[in-house]
Amino acid sequence: MKPTTLCLASLTVLLTACSSTPVAPPASERTPIMCTQDVLQCPDGRFVGRTPPGCVFMCPAATTPPSAR
Repeated sequence: MKPTTLCLASLTVLLTACSSTPVAPPASERTPIMCTQDVLQCPDGRFVGRTPPGCVFMCPAATTPPSAR
C-alpha cells in the first residue's frame, strides 16, 4: 500500500470518528432545572424553597443545608 493512500485512509477514519462525536447544546437550548415547590422553615423563622441545581434548602443563616422534616 502506498504511503499516500494509507495517510488518506487514516485521515478519513479520523474525520469520520470526530464528526460523530455528540456536541452539548448551547446554554440557551438546555432544559432548565426544575425543583419541587415545597418549603422549609429555617431556625430563624423564615421559609425557603429548594435551590437549583441540587434542589436543596438553603437557610440564610445556616452554613450547611438543613435536613427536611
